[in-house]
Amino acid sequence: MTVKKLKVTSSVALILLSSLLATSSIALAEEDKLEFSGFARVILGYLDDENAEYVGYSNNISINKQSLFALQADYKFNDDFSLTAQGIAHTGEQRQSGLEWLYLTYQPNNALQVKLGRQRIPFFNYSDSLDVGFAYPWLTLPQQFYDSAFFATFDGILANYEFSINDLLINYEGYWGRFDGTIYTSDTEIDTKAVGLYGVNVSVSYENFTVRASYNKGDASIEQTEVEEFSQQLRQFGFINNANWLNTSGLIQFYHFSVNYENLDYFFRSEVSKLVGGSGLLPDINSFYVSAGYNFAPYTAYISYSKKDLYYKHAINEIPYGLSPGLDMLAGGYDAITTTFADDQSTGIKIGTRWD
Repeated sequence: MTVKKLKVTSSVALILLSSLLATSSIALAEEDKLEFSGFARVILGYLDDENAEYVGYSNNISINKQSLFALQADYKFNDDFSLTAQGIAHTGEQRQSGLEWLYLTYQPNNALQVKLGRQRIPFFNYSDSLDVGFAYPWLTLPQQFYDSAFFATFDGILANYEFSINDLLINYEGYWGRFDGTIYTSDTEIDTKAVGLYGVNVSVSYENFTVRASYNKGDASIEQTEVEEFSQQLRQFGFINNANWLNTSGLIQFYHFSVNYENLDYFFRSEVSKLVGGSGLLPDINSFYVSAGYNFAPYTAYISYSKKDLYYKHAINEIPYGLSPGLDMLAGGYDAITTTFADDQSTGIKIGTRWD
């Protein structure tokens, strides 16, 4: 029996030798409504362990794991409506190249903005800028934390409203939509759907501090054909608890909280999240990172620590061994599947300097 699996690779040392970000913007003319922009990222990576693998890197220098090129087009119909499309070409096998954004924006004033179409799902602080290295102070995002969501985009509607009260700047955001596509693990592709996907988040800024909290929810399903067929067999033989654990669909809930501080010289960033899976094959994931840095233009020195704890709510194998060859096959098959969906913990420490 061949089973596709969700696998999280334990972290090991990763040395990023260089990161290059190029941005450009082309305005055809002041009166023209169409504008093109783009960005690129070139990353050299090397793993200092010949017996391990980490996000595709090995003990040979590689340039084709996290490098990318993107082109974006913005068309402004009038003062209220605009259209945005963005395509990204990834060199790595763990990201799918193609259309990343395609949405219509309605912005009647400076406070309210509504987007309709394909866009980033706002799980994290840097959801909108996952691929734009210039937007964050590290060479790469904290791997253990930003890998804790199954997907990065959704098709639907998002509304954002921002206002101020005295020295407080408050931002409310809510979205609703669905995801239907492919997610990539370290060694396989999994077709995934999420319907009834919605979330709300609020951020409050005061002087140099920003606090953000969010809640997200949806019904998710992953394509595991052989697991589904095996689950039906268990149900026919009366092993309901084990069959239910192999359910490939279930509710997911995602919680997020962050605290950030930044001035011209120093910064502190932190995010913590919890993903709760509603079926046996959808894991629970607890993750966080903390990071601090010092700016001495044009350089930034930083240190960060991140951790991810992924675990499944495994059901005890209720299928007895030794009564019959048929039951032995069922019990062995169940144990083989549950072993595939193994718990995992990983930590990462980044110490680096970047030049802008």
